[in-house]
Amino acid sequence: MKSLFVSIWACLATASLSTPAAADHIYLALGDSSAFGETNRTHNPSDGDRGYVRPFADYLATRDGGVRPTVVNLAINGETSSSFFTGTGRVSSDGQGFNTNYIGLPDPFPQYQQLLNRSARFAANGDQVTTITFQFGANNLDGAASNPAFLLLPPDQQQAAIQGILGQVQSDYVNILGTVRSLYPTADLYAIGYHNPYNGDPSLPISALADPAVRGLNQVIAGVGSAFGAKYVDFYSAIHPNEASLTLIGTIGTDPVNYVHLNDQGYAVASRELIDTASVPAPPAVILAVLGLLPFAGLRVRSRQTSDVAKVA
Repeated sequence: MKSLFVSIWACLATASLSTPAAADHIYLALGDSSAFGETNRTHNPSDGDRGYVRPFADYLATRDGGVRPTVVNLAINGETSSSFFTGTGRVSSDGQGFNTNYIGLPDPFPQYQQLLNRSARFAANGDQVTTITFQFGANNLDGAASNPAFLLLPPDQQQAAIQGILGQVQSDYVNILGTVRSLYPTADLYAIGYHNPYNGDPSLPISALADPAVRGLNQVIAGVGSAFGAKYVDFYSAIHPNEASLTLIGTIGTDPVNYVHLNDQGYAVASRELIDTASVPAPPAVILAVLGLLPFAGLRVRSRQTSDVAKVA
């Protein structure tokens, strides 16, 4: 009898070892500190299941029989639309170390590369990425806003600099979303726009320039996102005109890094806007992508290469 129990136990153990892990539905978040749910850097390290990401994942569970998707947040503080591909040029150097999804990786490590790494894992396990949010571009503008020389330029040169930045963001977004769509052609995409924290303190030297720049950035995000079948999420309107109470702009004198971020109440408001946007039915993503790609047909889209998948993830 003892030998029978041993044999049964051995069979069960072997079966459990050989059975692959159950497939998951994945909610993938890409972007910068806003996508990472950053406030004042006092709640790190984190896996990024916070900010607007956590309430949105909870909402997605209500649409999927109570099963919450697995959240994989690859966003990094200081990321720009260009540093997404290379890992270099981030406006803050400490961001990657805060995200536990990069533990054990070289720093800097490209978010783009980690996207490919995780995608390979998802495919191997049969996981399905059903939802993706992405938010890049504010740090591109920050590169100009944080440069004292920028404020001394004549207005026409300031505008030319901003337009140049927005042109680069547009090109980067085409490449980012081209990559995302090639990996996940049927996923629900959400293009997240930005609030303007400087509306909370009009006395700041940059405030008059910031609002048209942020609005222009949001137009780029909405336009390119639509071309790839993404719903645009209007955080600007959700937060305005309450930037003074929903952001950390009041801490600019004591915290010259984090004052641009939403506070906890701001993220709660932003998440409601995201949920409301997601609640509105939309045409199939693939159809929208095909119809909308024509304006961007001349721009290069990065292709997925097998050799791009790093072995260290």
